[in-house]
Amino acid sequence: SGGAPPRYTGGGRAASAGEFVGCGGSTVVATLVLEVHTAGMSAEHRADFFHGIHEHSQIKLRALARYLPPWSAKVGYPRSVRRVWVVDGFAGPGVYESGEAGSPRIVLEHAEAIARESRAYQVSAFFVEKQAKLFRGLREECNRHPQVQAIPAHGDFWSQTKRVVEFVGDAPVLVFVDPFGLGDLKFEPLVELCRQLQKVDLMVNFASPAAKRLAKDHEALVSSSVGGAGWEADSITQTFCDRLAKACGFLSPAVLPVAAQVRGAQRLKYDLVLASRHPAAYGLWNDEIASEQVARQELLDEAKNLLRSTVQEKTFFRDKLIERICIQECGRFHTRVLRAAAKAMVDSGEWGRDDGKVGTARMWAETARLW
Repeated sequence: SGGAPPRYTGGGRAASAGEFVGCGGSTVVATLVLEVHTAGMSAEHRADFFHGIHEHSQIKLRALARYLPPWSAKVGYPRSVRRVWVVDGFAGPGVYESGEAGSPRIVLEHAEAIARESRAYQVSAFFVEKQAKLFRGLREECNRHPQVQAIPAHGDFWSQTKRVVEFVGDAPVLVFVDPFGLGDLKFEPLVELCRQLQKVDLMVNFASPAAKRLAKDHEALVSSSVGGAGWEADSITQTFCDRLAKACGFLSPAVLPVAAQVRGAQRLKYDLVLASRHPAAYGLWNDEIASEQVARQELLDEAKNLLRSTVQEKTFFRDKLIERICIQECGRFHTRVLRAAAKAMVDSGEWGRDDGKVGTARMWAETARLW
């Protein structure tokens, strides 16, 4: 369908720490990364962070754990694919001192599960951690998973991108950029990395509240994280997404705002940005976020209203409309709810029927090949 690409408008309720994105409701709720009060964390604070997991970090990790299985199954589907990669640029030690799994352990356990199932493809991992103490823990965690090709790299992520490209080659890759502070997010090296990766999906923790706090006194730091000057604090996430999409050839990124309780009130903590060159990525992400939804009547009614308000053309395909919603309103409705609502509108005569349907198996193979 035609029309301008969907844009993030900041709509939707941010999640509280006790919620998971989209579950059982119709509004966008939570996910990713760490509370940032300054431009970045000192080495001491980085180490202290991993003493015990925060509730908002649990939400982020749950989101990653849910997304990995369908993502790897989709991109690993073509027979030509023998290996898919996950790159974690700010990995930490792999596991918290309190015993909870960090992102490296989540990735490694998923890769082990794929190996046990004797799939046609394998999942490999490239982890980067610059603090020596945390890196020692990361290396030990990798050694606990000998079945998995896992590469722990000691150093700054942006100094390791050349190695990432060499290892990944033209294989599908999920790049997870979860920095400890806004000062660790570098726009230009991120763009250069994504341009060199042919089949890349990207998850970025963008600390928009920190950007707003730092805008007045640390303008250069904020500009470094969003690709230069010419931004406004109130629309900083939109600027980051627009520039990222334009520079890397991504579709308009999907954004999930994340909130937590601070002194009895909910406050935005960060935005989780998902970017891909293929619309199927947004469908997967949307459905994993909203995975607990069922097509209840009240949800169908809300979904119908959203479908009506999203139509921009006189003629359109339902699948294209749902793709647009998965990007623009990521996590608000599971695609099965949207499809049920669209079908009800067709059955009632409100919408005409389209002929743009493709068989499930054929569509699976085609989207995987294009990805």
